[in-house]
Amino acid sequence: MPRQNLDNMETLRKRLTHSVTQRDPDRGTPIEDFVFTYELVPARASRSEIIDKTLNFANQAAKDGKITALSITDNAGGHPALTPTALGQEIKNLGIEPVIHFSCKDKNRNLIESQLFELDRTGLNTLLVITGDYPRYGFKGRAKPVYDLDSVLVLCMIEEIRKGLIINSKAPGGGVKLTPMSFHAGCVVSPFKLTEAEQVQQYLKLKRKIKAGADFIITQMGFDVRKYHELRLLLDLLGIKIPLIGTVFIPDARLARIINKGIIPGCTMPNRLLSAITAECEGPDRGMTHMLDRAAKMVAILAGMGYQGAHLSGPGLEYEHIRQVMEKAEKLFPNWRELVDELLFPEEWPFWLFEQDEETGLNRSPHRQKAAAQSPNAHGSLNIRKKKGGRPLALSPRYLLGLAIHYLFFEPDGPFFDVILKLLTSVKNKRTIKSIARFEYFFKTFLYDCYRCGDCYLPDTGLLCPQSQCAKRLVNGPCGGSHNGWCEVWNGEKRCLYVRQYDRLEDVEKMLFQDIEILLPRDWGLDGTSSWINFFTGKDHHRVDFRKLKEKA
Repeated sequence: MPRQNLDNMETLRKRLTHSVTQRDPDRGTPIEDFVFTYELVPARASRSEIIDKTLNFANQAAKDGKITALSITDNAGGHPALTPTALGQEIKNLGIEPVIHFSCKDKNRNLIESQLFELDRTGLNTLLVITGDYPRYGFKGRAKPVYDLDSVLVLCMIEEIRKGLIINSKAPGGGVKLTPMSFHAGCVVSPFKLTEAEQVQQYLKLKRKIKAGADFIITQMGFDVRKYHELRLLLDLLGIKIPLIGTVFIPDARLARIINKGIIPGCTMPNRLLSAITAECEGPDRGMTHMLDRAAKMVAILAGMGYQGAHLSGPGLEYEHIRQVMEKAEKLFPNWRELVDELLFPEEWPFWLFEQDEETGLNRSPHRQKAAAQSPNAHGSLNIRKKKGGRPLALSPRYLLGLAIHYLFFEPDGPFFDVILKLLTSVKNKRTIKSIARFEYFFKTFLYDCYRCGDCYLPDTGLLCPQSQCAKRLVNGPCGGSHNGWCEVWNGEKRCLYVRQYDRLEDVEKMLFQDIEILLPRDWGLDGTSSWINFFTGKDHHRVDFRKLKEKA
């Protein structure tokens, strides 16, 4: 890898790390230590005026030196576009670090691995790992979604690659350890969810991403600074010390209306802010001055709250606009607390993780003790509703029947576990095995709309099938696209699987303060086979061979 490529990546890494280690919760992050990144959106072309403008912006940013890195989206909105790798190489040559958005929607796990090899080979080692927007308009119709791995599992793969990936001994050339590769991989979280279930599940998935090896966090776009502060407080409470970057989006009136309607997955626009932006657009510069001022105030507040950086983005912006935002934010920073009231929209949010501090307008810090996150009663400081006895969904006959069957036959301490274990693992006749699979899937299709994947996640997801009931088949938590509890893809038709899971499980808030399991990916080699047999013989994602356990016992 060229020395310059390593230097650029290390500069970003060191700046982010420095701002974390030097952070004073009462002082915030001084603007001189603040990291600025900007988001570029490639065009649906290989050569166009838009691409020329994008590269011109990158060239100006590289020469000016105020922006540390430029992120490049990967088929944003689910539409095809120039790959971030192609644009990233050109931007790298200009002398500024590109952050490659690395999404899961269009790639299976083999292509993901191949592309990571390519990125390392070309020196594009700073990544933002995302689930990705559901594929939409493509050649002659809608594209097929892939989502073979979720963002948590891609981070797991990257972590293994960083250490030196060991190839499966059964694969061609297997049994060897690959040369370690240097990646700096970040993740995304949204603190801007409307319902309790969505928000807590977002934070639980963030914990999985951090456990998987995420090096930094970038938020989804939002406009309420108290919600940004909520995330900052939660990370402090949990003792998570990795760089946190807040997205500061600068919309025009047209895009603001689109966001307000919920058309862009995972993005929200407060009604009151939309009214202000619409009125400002009547001015001589079509509201540009107001939009830039608002962005500068947001940056100053993020720095004051202790974020390590700001991720700037928005349509139709010139480099000079971004420079104005950065320079004004530096001037506003000393008095950032006086700006908070301008960027609060309490009427938008039915759920808050923390109580409001009436003095500051932000959230009340639950406690400052260093050991607070380890306290068994730490979750009592949160503002999460205490669920007792479940709700109608949890008490549905199908759910109760599923719970009973799972306990009786599939829990090691269940009364019929040993009988079923012996029965299903002793079958050798192929015709009998196929008959068992047919019977299993007839039964499970009635209960769970089963997709016959052969690798069942029902016990891990509240007896809700992620293969049939999550549009992206995610197994380690929700994507960021849900809106008010509805699935991004089936909006108004199906509630998000992980919202329903939250309704079924009690004391989920305690999971925020406990170790959280990362579920392994589905093995497609088991497709159509009996998941019951695969479970007992250790072939599924649980990787527990109960036959051998019983023999040892």
